[in-house]
Amino acid sequence: YSHPGERGVPEAYVDALLRELSRFAPEAPLQPDTLYFGGGTPSLLCPEQAKRLIDAARPMPGAEITLEANPETVTEESLAGFREAGVNRISFGVQSARRAGFANISGDIMLALPHYTEAEFDETLELIEGGGATHISAYLLKIEPDSAFGKHPPEGLPTGDEAADFYLYAVEQLE
Repeated sequence: YSHPGERGVPEAYVDALLRELSRFAPEAPLQPDTLYFGGGTPSLLCPEQAKRLIDAARPMPGAEITLEANPETVTEESLAGFREAGVNRISFGVQSARRAGFANISGDIMLALPHYTEAEFDETLELIEGGGATHISAYLLKIEPDSAFGKHPPEGLPTGDEAADFYLYAVEQLE
């Protein structure tokens, strides 16, 4: 959940998620072995909200609990708070969260961006590796037609074939 111009997530939204979660297994705990807070900017949650959601999901001991984070929405204090809430894997674009105590860091890379070159991709991989990432996720840029970006796409977007070629290059480099 995010709303333009607002920082944070309303408590009413978290309460609604908790009600929805309770519908899935009212008789027994879910006990997932992974939880993934992703899509958008989950780091707009405050650590206390994340803890409420994690506790409600009742993850198995040792479960991997990932939170996607936007560098502009976190501080060392909030990262430490997410860690205390139970998050044990942070996912940044190309950032390091080691100072906040994370050892399991995922680096996200967008592919097929306007004017993005293979050389820039290689530099990004070096930055992620140098930052200590233990996992890399690479995504092709997807533009939703009804979004502001879709209605006014930037110049320099690759064609479908160029995006496919870039994807194959990324697969080769990641191997």
